[in-house]
Order: sequence, then structure tokens, then C-alpha cells
Amino acid sequence: MLDFANLRIDNVDQLVSTLEDELGGVSTQWWNANKSVVAGYLRSLAEATLQTQVALTNQQIPAEAADMIMRNQQLAFNQTLQFTKFMTLVLAQQLLDATFRVIGWVIYNKTGVNLAPSLVQPAGTAAS
Repeated sequence: MLDFANLRIDNVDQLVSTLEDELGGVSTQWWNANKSVVAGYLRSLAEATLQTQVALTNQQIPAEAADMIMRNQQLAFNQTLQFTKFMTLVLAQQLLDATFRVIGWVIYNKTGVNLAPSLVQPAGTAAS
């Protein structure tokens, strides 16, 4: 986590390096939060599909029930795709927010001018 109050950037290379670190951290947090969720959904749907096919093959359920179950599983799969798309948009927004947060702090620390009023001041510092 960056110490924004003491962030000193003197050239473009430092800015790019800082942005890479911050965006990498945001991306890693997003991936860690979402990788098991999507994998769990897909694993669960695959298992349910397999169980439905076995039950149909063993004549434990009628074809109409299997068809209804499979349609519901298809809907659940489509919801998982929509969730994944939504979470990717969330990541994009988080990356954009992080970029502007870093740039905002660089400007604030260099000039004392807060061009991004939503910057969160670290504890013990005063907003201007």
C-alpha cells in the first residue's frame, strides 16, 4: 500500500513505476477475491449437470424434469457469465480510481493543490 502523504514523484519513470505497482496491487486483490467465486460457480454447475445426466440415464428422473433442470442450469451459467462481466467492469473502475488517486496525490504533494476532492487524507494530515 502506498504512503500517499509521502509520495514524491520527480519524473515520468517514477510515475509509471508507481502506477504499475498500485494497479498490480488492485488487480491482485480483485483476482484473489473473484477467482474462487467464479471457479466455484462453474464447478457447481458442472457437477449439477453431470448429476442430472446420470439421473436421466438411470431413469431416476423423467426427460421433462431433466429438460427443466438443464434449462435452469443454463440460466445459472448465463448469470455466472454476467457476474463475471460485471466484476470485470468493477475491476476497470477500480483501476481507473487507483490511477487518478495516484495522480491526484502526486499533484497534491507537489503543489499543495487538491484537484481530486475525493482524495482520502492519511491520518494525521490536514486537507487543504
